[in-house]
Amino acid sequence: MYRSAYLLLLALPLLAHRDEPSDPAAIFKSGDYVRAIPLLQQSVAKSPKDAVLQAELLSALVYEGRVDEAADAADEDAQNFPQSADVLAARGEFAFYMGDMPQAAALFNAALKVNGENARATYGVYEIAYASSMYRTARLLCMRAHQLDPDDALISLAFSRYLVGQKREEFLPDFIRTHPWFFKRAQQMQQNTSEVRQELNGRKIFELDGPREEVTIPIHNLQDGPRLIGQVLKVSIEGGKPLSLVLDTGASGILLTQAAVDKAGLSHLGSTEVRGIGDKGARGAFFAIAESCAIEKLKYKTCMLGATEGKKGVAAAEDGLIGTDVFSDYIVTIDFQRHTLHLLPLPDRPPNPQGYDRDPLPTEAGFTPVFRFGHHLYISTKVNQKSTGLFLLDTGSSLSAIDSTFARLTSKISRDERMHVTGVSGSVSQVFEADKAELQFARFRQRNLGLTSFNLNNSPEHQPVRMDGILGFPVLVMFRLSLDYRNGLINFDYVLDRR
Repeated sequence: MYRSAYLLLLALPLLAHRDEPSDPAAIFKSGDYVRAIPLLQQSVAKSPKDAVLQAELLSALVYEGRVDEAADAADEDAQNFPQSADVLAARGEFAFYMGDMPQAAALFNAALKVNGENARATYGVYEIAYASSMYRTARLLCMRAHQLDPDDALISLAFSRYLVGQKREEFLPDFIRTHPWFFKRAQQMQQNTSEVRQELNGRKIFELDGPREEVTIPIHNLQDGPRLIGQVLKVSIEGGKPLSLVLDTGASGILLTQAAVDKAGLSHLGSTEVRGIGDKGARGAFFAIAESCAIEKLKYKTCMLGATEGKKGVAAAEDGLIGTDVFSDYIVTIDFQRHTLHLLPLPDRPPNPQGYDRDPLPTEAGFTPVFRFGHHLYISTKVNQKSTGLFLLDTGSSLSAIDSTFARLTSKISRDERMHVTGVSGSVSQVFEADKAELQFARFRQRNLGLTSFNLNNSPEHQPVRMDGILGFPVLVMFRLSLDYRNGLINFDYVLDRR
């Protein structure tokens, strides 16, 4: 689950800055959008009828997450340049960032209809395909976008993931050195993981001890007084007393408290940060490696664990949480009513340098495509039959919520002084209530009166898309969930009345 990300991270060289040109178009091409924005704004003021400059400014604003400015620019550009392929593609980027995937796809395709060789539109279609688990199609689109505009650094960054061997060794170090703004976070992490590299010494992590077989594992209720707020798995580290870890579709890997790591006698390795709901920012964290760990019947070797520093917890359960992506080699079925986690191994596929597209949808009714960004699984959700956005599937959240910026597009919100929301990053200072929020996802519709609303997008780092909402445990517990990480699919089986 961690392997590919860490291999890339540990291979990164130290970064160095290099003087860049002052031409705004060249700076935009380099991907230094912070520097490009004020220069593009000056150029747009001088040449307001230049559609390319307008499109570049909108794209830069989108990348930097400047939502209000980007929204105004997108509206103006739509009126002033309705048939510009560059503007259509930039508007598609804004729709993609805001989570409106149908609108993004429509705009990218409209741009390609005007100009079939528009690189940014081609790149936009690639991003949608990649998030949709259409990896073979995405690879071809990325290659095409790079062929159309090899000087666009953002496209080149995506293109680099498909280079192998000597070509990658020749391309990546110089690209990283000359485009440090893309790699600030990676540089910080790379400098803090030498102890992890040394401890692993080339070993694979989370290697299953035994064959991959169909298995059913018990899960257990997590209560807050009389209220059911989640489910936990029992996980043993180094043969010790089982820990209670929240089963969390919104998390990745295993994240423990420092107390749990120390009790297991594991060494603290390196340093990193973790971030979640809350206004207190990132929390200090570290790594630990256990020679073995067991998740009920499943036994693993060389288990890399994350852990938060200090005495504060990381979840409602006292020991930590476990992301369902740990089981991404299986179809994962969570049956909340029967208190089971069923794991069905996905069939092996031979290595294919071209990658694979999603398998055909299962013949059983109910499977719905989801969008995958890292370990996060998002489902396209329409709110009040007006705005469409991406809602995170998060069994680890004891509430469902809607982002306050997104909520204002479809509903009235008001401060809720009685509601207190806390997460990995501490408490949320400004909590609102949306007076009406009807959510429509997959083939279901849920009416909420008073859905909790707060800022779900407070990370200072670049995010490919905004989180428009959370489908938390109170909603997801009504279903038997089947997750297919490899193919980007979920089955919502409504079973509230089944006993």
